This record gives sequence, structure tokens and C-alpha cells, in this order.
Amino acid sequence: MSTPEKSPALKRLADARTAHTAQMMKINDITTAIARSKKEREAAIENGKEAETNWRTRFRDLRGAITPELRAEHSQRIASRELAEEFTGLIEELEFEHEGETINAVRTGRAYVDAHSTAFTQYVNGQWDAAMRNVSPTLVRAIRLKLLLLKLNDQGRHTDPQHEEPEVILAREVGKLLTGKAEDARLDMDAEPVLSEMGLYRPALTDVDMRLYNSPCAMHLLAQGRKEKLKGKQQKESKA
Repeated sequence: MSTPEKSPALKRLADARTAHTAQMMKINDITTAIARSKKEREAAIENGKEAETNWRTRFRDLRGAITPELRAEHSQRIASRELAEEFTGLIEELEFEHEGETINAVRTGRAYVDAHSTAFTQYVNGQWDAAMRNVSPTLVRAIRLKLLLLKLNDQGRHTDPQHEEPEVILAREVGKLLTGKAEDARLDMDAEPVLSEMGLYRPALTDVDMRLYNSPCAMHLLAQGRKEKLKGKQQKESKA
């Protein structure tokens, strides 16, 4: 995994990222369409109310005499009402579609996170193994001497209930030292093409429904509910 191009795991990560991004764009498009349709529906309802009031007023003023203008206004108020109804039906369809794409976004989001975890794990483990194969001989020598010292001064092996083996003490001291240095270390991302490509942290799943993401049961129930809705819709259409 020395370069992004040579890493199958990074390729899968890039594909998962692209798929999830495309999925979220699809959801954003539907969300925009829903907002626009709701706005248009409200406008149609308001226009219809205004046309209804104006038409009834003129109808009464003319004592029921239907003029061409009055007939046109009558058609307009009916058209506004029908347009509002059309938008209501469209919004229901868009919201149903949005619900389905939300489920898909949870799936692509999970695939994205899993791909990142796999790529990051493989890369880090590879770096760790390489570093362990090339540990400084000076460090190994110092650890060896320290272990000999601990064994030389090892006391209370058979009498002290709090006794610790020299290896345990040394492992703790070395681990604490190295962990402290690691926490203070800073990664130069300009020199880390692989890490820059994959990212150091879990991908942010912005706008993904995390309730569904964290609850397979909720996902299952929603999917089952959608099947029932779709089945009912198809039966209704078949009878129409």
C-alpha cells in the first residue's frame, strides 16, 4: 500500500466513497424537489382561495349572470385546486422515494465506513510489521540490558502478592514511553499520500439517518413497512 494506485483496499474505499457521495446527492435532489413542490402547492392553495373569494363575490354581484370573464375565473379556481391536489400526490411519491433512498444511504454509508476501516487497518498493520522488522538495534540492546537489570533485582517472587514479573514491568515502561512519544508526534500529511487518500478518521456520514444506521431492527421495520405500502398501492392501481 505504498501508493493509492497499488492498493486494492484503497480502490474499494474510493469506490465506496464515490457511491455514497452519489447516493447523498440523489437524496439532496429529492429533498429539494419536495421543498419546491410544497412551496408550489401552498402557492396554488393561496391562489385558489383568492380566486374562490373573488369569483363568489362577483358571482353574487352579477346575480348569477355568467360572463366570459366569470367563466374564466371559475376555470382558474378549479385549476388552482386541481394543481394543489397534483402537488399533494407528487409530494407523497417524492417522500416515499426519499424514504427508500434514505435506506440506501445507510447501506452506502456503512459500506463506506467498512471500506475505510479495512483500508486503514491493512495499512497500519503493514506499517507496524515493517517497523517491528526494523527496530533499532540500539533500542533492542537497551531493552535487553534493562530486562537483565530487572531480573537481577527481582525480589519477592514467592512472598509478595503484588509481585510483577520483570517482563511485565519492562513492557509497561516501554509501552508508556513509546505511547507518550506517539501521542506527541505529528504526522506530516504532505509526506503521507496513502493516509491523505484514505483519511485518518472514520468518514463523516453527514445527513445520513443515524437512527437507522445504528438500528438494524429499525431498518428492517421500515423496509417491511415500505413493502406493505407498495403492495397496497399496486393493488389500488390494479382496481382503478
